[in-house]
Amino acid sequence: VLVAEREREMAWRAAMGPTIQELRILLNPSATQSTGVTSFINNQYTFIKALNPSMPFLVRESSDSSHAPVIYARYAFGEERSRDVSNMSEKEVTEAVKGLLADGTTLPGIGFLPIIDGSPKDII
Repeated sequence: VLVAEREREMAWRAAMGPTIQELRILLNPSATQSTGVTSFINNQYTFIKALNPSMPFLVRESSDSSHAPVIYARYAFGEERSRDVSNMSEKEVTEAVKGLLADGTTLPGIGFLPIIDGSPKDII
């Protein structure tokens, strides 16, 4: 049971790269409203980057203590979505990131590229 749970936990992280082109977190790490997202970064960043080495995972600090921590996901064709993660626990931040991943799977994009007459054809 633990192995299956761990595999499910790794699976969503591995699915990020093909779906999300860039994950960006903006926060003030000293603000109390950023505690959960700071824990998320400390505990998840290494795993996410290891499974998605070509996906930019950016953490940007703000000096404005009133600035709410926000996670941005950029998808194909410049589409971008965000989640305010103020005062969330690490688990809630993880669910917010999974929500951004789920959002990306519903956006229109390029499907598989079948070979027709010797050249790949885009299916949109």
